[in-house]
Amino acid sequence: MKRVHNGCMLSHRRPGFTLLEVLVCAVLIGLGFVALVAAFGHDTVITQRSEDMTLGTFLADEIRGLAFQMDLPAILAMDNTTFNPAVLSTGAPQNSTDWSQHLVVTPVSVTDLNTQVAPEGAKAVRITVEVRLRGNPVVTQTYFAFDMEGVPFTDVGG
Repeated sequence: MKRVHNGCMLSHRRPGFTLLEVLVCAVLIGLGFVALVAAFGHDTVITQRSEDMTLGTFLADEIRGLAFQMDLPAILAMDNTTFNPAVLSTGAPQNSTDWSQHLVVTPVSVTDLNTQVAPEGAKAVRITVEVRLRGNPVVTQTYFAFDMEGVPFTDVGG
């Protein structure tokens, strides 16, 4: 039975939270904390993958720089070459054995870069570089090199 005190109904219930309310609050706070920790862990993974992609792209570009210092027959001779550890455009090895570069060099037609031609007399090549980290592919880049011998606007061959 409820008592009336100064015109207000009073219950026998004491002020405060019930055990059920405290448990529900604890579960909700726990779920929020778990979600926050999982988000931080995922952020670290994404950051590492981004760093790997950046370094992989750099190492692929280093092969392009190395190839562009060579003539076409020397580039063709690099077909199916693996550099482990990866090399820089100077030819010096990169400082980690975790990274490797795998090359596929394909002679192509200068008028249709998708058409493969015989290596003898080829005037263009497609260089595909797959950069791997501990054997797992990270990035694949494709470059083209052309025989510039006799092209009037270059300093090659005259």
